[in-house]
Amino acid sequence: MYKLIFPNGSEQTFKSWMELERAAQLLGGRPKQISGTTYAFVPNK
Repeated sequence: MYKLIFPNGSEQTFKSWMELERAAQLLGGRPKQISGTTYAFVPNK
């Protein structure tokens, strides 16, 4: 499982890296790895 943490503190889990990456792109940002399978959402500027 992959975890994406948003700037407001909420988190969402995904079954695969591809799902996580796609969700971040649809929300207007990209994932940045924090550790292992945990990623932070970074909005596009």
